[in-house]
Amino acid sequence: MNFVNQILIFESNMDLKKTRNTEKQNLVKEILSKSTHTMSAEDIMGAMPIKVNKTTIYRILDRFAEKGEVHFITGKNGKAYYALCDTCGTSHKIHNHIHFECQTCKEVTCQPNTLHIPNLEGFTIQETQFLVIGICNKCK
Repeated sequence: MNFVNQILIFESNMDLKKTRNTEKQNLVKEILSKSTHTMSAEDIMGAMPIKVNKTTIYRILDRFAEKGEVHFITGKNGKAYYALCDTCGTSHKIHNHIHFECQTCKEVTCQPNTLHIPNLEGFTIQETQFLVIGICNKCK
């Protein structure tokens, strides 16, 4: 096999990888867009119509979070729960709305309430997480 053929095969494989990765990214976005609550990486992986490993899901979610397309909250159990950013711009990294975790059904939902984030002199805020824990209306 000559050098030119090797390059063509490599480029073809790169195109294939990009396509598959884009397909997986689109599926993750679609799953999150249809959800009424936040989802863990395991939840997303379970909802995928194709086989995808957890590392790939986390990489996709990390990329989305860096772009401001998704945000996450760490639940009481230490797991990250992700949701699409409906109103956040791509440069907006501070999510100042409240999340509610139900102790009964374990769902974590974004709430419309926002909080004022104070300026902390001498500190640069890079992330905020607001989690309220209780019993949701469905489980009462």
